[in-house]
Amino acid sequence: MRTLIFASLCLTLFVATGCQEDVQQPIKNQQQTRQDNQEEAKEIVTASEQNAIIEGEPARAEQAKQEPPKPPIFEDFQGAPQLTLFPRAGDFRPEDGSDRLPYWNTFIEHLIKVTGVAEDQPTGNRSWAFRSIKTIDSVGFFSPLAVEPQSTYQISFKLSTELPEEASAGIGILEFNEFLWIPVQYTEELFQKHYRGIHEGIRVTGTTADEHTFTVTTGPETHMIHVVLFREGAHDRNNVLFDDIAVAEVKDEKQE
Repeated sequence: MRTLIFASLCLTLFVATGCQEDVQQPIKNQQQTRQDNQEEAKEIVTASEQNAIIEGEPARAEQAKQEPPKPPIFEDFQGAPQLTLFPRAGDFRPEDGSDRLPYWNTFIEHLIKVTGVAEDQPTGNRSWAFRSIKTIDSVGFFSPLAVEPQSTYQISFKLSTELPEEASAGIGILEFNEFLWIPVQYTEELFQKHYRGIHEGIRVTGTTADEHTFTVTTGPETHMIHVVLFREGAHDRNNVLFDDIAVAEVKDEKQE
């Protein structure tokens, strides 16, 4: 699995500003509420604090007051947000001042426009819907969770989509050595500093409407994971629909 790169967190579920017409009936009132929450959460990490973290001097005064999200957690998109979800495009966010940063920002803005909570009218079931972008082959969303080192976690989810040849979608896991309150995709420098491992998770191709489950065991230095919802490969206009995302620790019966 090509390395999936994503980045950090806030307090509530990130929701896009709107869906295209092929996303089934976006829930506008919930969407606006979640967008407002995201704007409030951004205030937690200022630009200077992000620079301090990159330079190895994290500003922890505000962070210490926050309780990071952690398992067990379950998101069915039916009510109040349970997961934090942030957009990612490509492998890394370009460094500030990079010539590539404006292009990356454009990809993120485009991804937001084709993302939202979609509702199936006959059943009332809701799910997280997004699709690919023509000029980039890897997009998705990530949710940071605090975890314990050397512990086993079970991740389950439903995925419905119809993918073209040479395209895939699913959920993977990245491990990091500490919980970082940074609400943007990581730069390569910051990623390499804190990255501790990757888990393939589940990757599907073709047409699917199935439930999937896998487990991961964290490393000895791991204190945060990114749960990554991804869509990669050949472009089309079909949505990938994620639902019933659950993360829970698997207890060793001998320890109970």
